[in-house]
Amino acid sequence: MQWIIIIYHAARSGTGFIAGHLADTVGLKRVLLFGIVLYTASVAVISLQGSLAPVVALRVPQGIGVAILFTVGPAIVARAFGPERRGTALGVTLGAIGAGQMAGTLGGGWLSLNIGWEAIFWARVPIGTAAFALVFLGVRETRRTGSRFDWAAAGTVFVFLFIFVLSLSFARIDGWLGLRPALLYTGSAVAAGLVVWRHRVSLHPVFPVSLLRVVEFRAGVISNLVVTTGAFVMWFLFPFFVADVMGRSTLVLGALLATMAGASLVGSTAGGWIADRAGDRKSTVAGAAISAAGLWLAGSMTEATPVIIVSAAVAITGLGFGAHQAAVYALTLRRTETRHAGAASAALAVSQTVGTVMSIAVLTSLLAWQEGRYQYEDRALSLQPFLDAYGVVLHVAAVITLAGGLLALVSLGGTRLTNENEQAGP
Repeated sequence: MQWIIIIYHAARSGTGFIAGHLADTVGLKRVLLFGIVLYTASVAVISLQGSLAPVVALRVPQGIGVAILFTVGPAIVARAFGPERRGTALGVTLGAIGAGQMAGTLGGGWLSLNIGWEAIFWARVPIGTAAFALVFLGVRETRRTGSRFDWAAAGTVFVFLFIFVLSLSFARIDGWLGLRPALLYTGSAVAAGLVVWRHRVSLHPVFPVSLLRVVEFRAGVISNLVVTTGAFVMWFLFPFFVADVMGRSTLVLGALLATMAGASLVGSTAGGWIADRAGDRKSTVAGAAISAAGLWLAGSMTEATPVIIVSAAVAITGLGFGAHQAAVYALTLRRTETRHAGAASAALAVSQTVGTVMSIAVLTSLLAWQEGRYQYEDRALSLQPFLDAYGVVLHVAAVITLAGGLLALVSLGGTRLTNENEQAGP
């Protein structure tokens, strides 16, 4: 069962940079259409399966398709709008993603309950078909860069990130010093060496190293990775707090999660607009600080905390996270040369996926360690170890999130991009 989640995130992480390079090489529209087809076909075939093994295998192409969508979509938006409006455009885009995820979560629960798990997959086929038609008819193709696609280099990048994400996932399951994680650590280190070697000898590297010298790019990607590592804890630990500690129904849990998703939608839309006017770096820090405040409040709650306070905590967390996402995308993509839009967007997509996996792996390990420290003989306090550990983890997550926002202010040398660096779009 865990493989269904692990293999999906590993495939998604491994594909991001490849999707960005391919999009910059052959055209954003072509790659986006391919991603829609691959994703839609994968979910259609998954819905026909009768056992877990083929579902796990099919999660690989599904993860690849999702990586393409989350990489190429923002890149198309970044190329379609000039620097002065790019923050607002990206904020609306991320808000749309948040709305889709909220609708998918609520709709998927209803489909599973009333029809069956297969409906969660086949119901996306008409959505994918409609998306294909919209992109095919409404999006113009971008100019090719003229470079070639290095499949060997792409393969090394995929293998490295795939194994690295597997190592994080199994470290959570087997322990950080377990045999399986150790073997995966070794494999990812070898694969990383191959990536470096192939990049040095390749005439057409998967990722343009020139981007790493850009201050805004580095600050945005690092901030995105760290903030996601901290803030994502709410999405996988908070449901246990509501169900086990507060003793609330799944209806209340669903309403609270919808509140967090809705607040994230508002934060994304407003955050991009504010970034265009107040500045990307300030908006990035502000969004992270708001999210950190929500996490700190959530970590201070008990079983007696009123639902209205719980709602406020999740709303603040979601609002800040959405605002940070919009601002950090604007920070990273605002002045990026249009010919590198796919690569820059890929770095953001990969950092967010890896941050999600790191959040689950590191913070659940911290939770288990803290729970082991709090043991009570009184059966009436059986939930107290979790509650105490939960508070520690949420407070640590708040600190990580705030630190991720502040990292957007760190320059560490490099080149700052200006309007003169921006090349005209297609």
